[in-house]
Amino acid sequence: MASVTATGPLKKSDSKLQGFQLYETQKAVHEYLQFHYATSEDVMPYARLLTGDSCNEHGLAFPHKLAHVCKAHAPKASSCSVLDLGCAVGGSSFTLATFEQFERVVGVDFSESFVTAARSMQTEQSATYQRLVEGDSYEMATAKLTDVQKQHAHKCQFFIGDACTVTAAEAGGEPFDVILMANLLCRVPDPAKLLANAKALLRRGGDGVVVIASPYSWTEAFTQKDRWVGGYDDESGKFVDSDSKLRDAMAAHGFELVETTDMPFVIREHRRKFQLGISSVHVYVLR
Repeated sequence: MASVTATGPLKKSDSKLQGFQLYETQKAVHEYLQFHYATSEDVMPYARLLTGDSCNEHGLAFPHKLAHVCKAHAPKASSCSVLDLGCAVGGSSFTLATFEQFERVVGVDFSESFVTAARSMQTEQSATYQRLVEGDSYEMATAKLTDVQKQHAHKCQFFIGDACTVTAAEAGGEPFDVILMANLLCRVPDPAKLLANAKALLRRGGDGVVVIASPYSWTEAFTQKDRWVGGYDDESGKFVDSDSKLRDAMAAHGFELVETTDMPFVIREHRRKFQLGISSVHVYVLR
């Protein structure tokens, strides 16, 4: 069983903003292993106390639910390739690989530490990580692939790369039929370049699909304000919302918005404190 650790400080010249360095730390790797692979009971043991729709159904397994969105909207071909852009530690990638129509699954992330962890999950099928219990007390936990993920993990490849500039050649060779961007848009230095690059990564002549999920947590730690896709007031004082701005930006590149939905996600801080986020999920088809 692998024990995953960070590989060192960020050294890539393309990123000069402090926020990106957070994703190279051991703490971030452990948090994302928990986010991508922990069981519902491990993440939210108090779901039984919630009223209405259960957190177990609606706030957990976020990476895997996004993979199912990709499956539902993939081109109707016998075989497709999918790019998990900003794959982190690989949770969505391994679920995508379990679907028959996806013969090739490529995960790309800017963080060397995340890609190292994803590759370790592929080869070892599990990894130990630390999670906070209370105060300064931690306990060890284990991230595991499911039995089905283990059977199909060989279909995955993971590469270190900049989502804003990566080419199909750098991501394993051939262009893709489907691209997933999970909570990536507000964590890159140039979102406009990211969206433009998506079109270049898709296979020509097909109805390429791009699934974008984002909570629109804009911050200048990651993205200069003049590059935000919404989330600000314009010169007249009118609010520019990210949903509309994203839709317009994608339309300018020839994409049609075919579905929108809200998807909750839960991040455990410690055993009695949790973050609830709501990502806006857009599904686009290249026309």
